Amino acid sequence: MLKKGKKFIMSESVRLFFKTMVRVLIICAIFGIFCIAYFVAEDTFSNPAYDRNGDRAIEVVIKDSDTETDVADQLKDKKLINGTWRFRIRKYFSRYKDESFVPGTYYFYQSQGMDDIISILCGEHETEEIQ
Repeated sequence: MLKKGKKFIMSESVRLFFKTMVRVLIICAIFGIFCIAYFVAEDTFSNPAYDRNGDRAIEVVIKDSDTETDVADQLKDKKLINGTWRFRIRKYFSRYKDESFVPGTYYFYQSQGMDDIISILCGEHETEEIQ
């Protein structure tokens, strides 16, 4: 047992070991954060189709009262997009950020990318399927 007034003295090699382990853990944590950020960004900003082989037309009806969230939910429910947050973030960072969706009836394919769907919903009538 240690008495009052005596200090516990670690050897220099033990201190060096613990300093090194702390630095290794910090480097691993930083690397992990960068990996997570990369995969989140790749998933958010890539433009894959929901199903490259989807050739069945799926009807989507947009009403005047529909919000961006309503449209995203409808597209996800009909399996045209993978995630509502991803869709909303994608629209926010696109050139259609300040545009609202044009009400109407649309037909999309699961082989269309998210950018194509957003551009059509915002009034650009050109469509292209991802090959």
